[in-house]
Amino acid sequence: MSDLKSAIPVVRESLVAILRIRLARPEKMKKGKVKPARFEAIFTGSAFCIVADRYLVTACHVIKDGEQRNPKDKFYAFTVPQNGDMAYCFPVIAFPIERQDVDMAILEVGPCTTPGMRIPAIPVLFALQADGSRVVTTGFPAPKIVGFNVDQEGNYMGGNFFLKSHANEGIVSGHYMLGGVQLYELNVGWHHGESGGPIIALTDPPAVFSVMQHYINIESPHGVVAGPHRGYALFAIEQELTNLGVTSLVYR
Repeated sequence: MSDLKSAIPVVRESLVAILRIRLARPEKMKKGKVKPARFEAIFTGSAFCIVADRYLVTACHVIKDGEQRNPKDKFYAFTVPQNGDMAYCFPVIAFPIERQDVDMAILEVGPCTTPGMRIPAIPVLFALQADGSRVVTTGFPAPKIVGFNVDQEGNYMGGNFFLKSHANEGIVSGHYMLGGVQLYELNVGWHHGESGGPIIALTDPPAVFSVMQHYINIESPHGVVAGPHRGYALFAIEQELTNLGVTSLVYR
């Protein structure tokens, strides 16, 4: 059984932040002069690696606005090993799985823009986690982007932002089936930008069993407030994970 001090550093190595770059205004001519295109950049959420250097899992809403993903948006995954000084960029090159029904997506990344940098995979756990089971969560609270550079096509060329991952601990507070899929409630809260990050069981080695996704709205005397935070079990996409070659599976 892992403890927090040993689990968190391991999980951080497989964690990434997701940057979206979107065309806000296309290039146009005005009074005979070219007015360049304008792009917007935002960190939309977190993700974690389940096949080393290739496949990431995140919440589907991290890459979509409402029901659809804008095919013109460009996405990048950033690692910050052990919250060090440098962030390393991996371009997202494909979206093999987008499951709106369970709010999960799988992203494929290409090689890092810094040669030699890698993203290790974290083991995946499909066994049911009982109420009271200890968990750890990790994610990247969305930072303010002070500045960023792109080329004429909107490809990321560099930026200025403070990106550090955040860990928290808690328990499985409740679990039940919803729409035929296992759902977990946790007594852990998370910040904007951490959605899509892993919910980790303190097995040996630590293994991810769910995704940080959403919370229940609770009616209170003072209006609607954020209630229990929830995530679907990764078992919901077991077949997709298997088809993509996920081999580090834990069933205990």
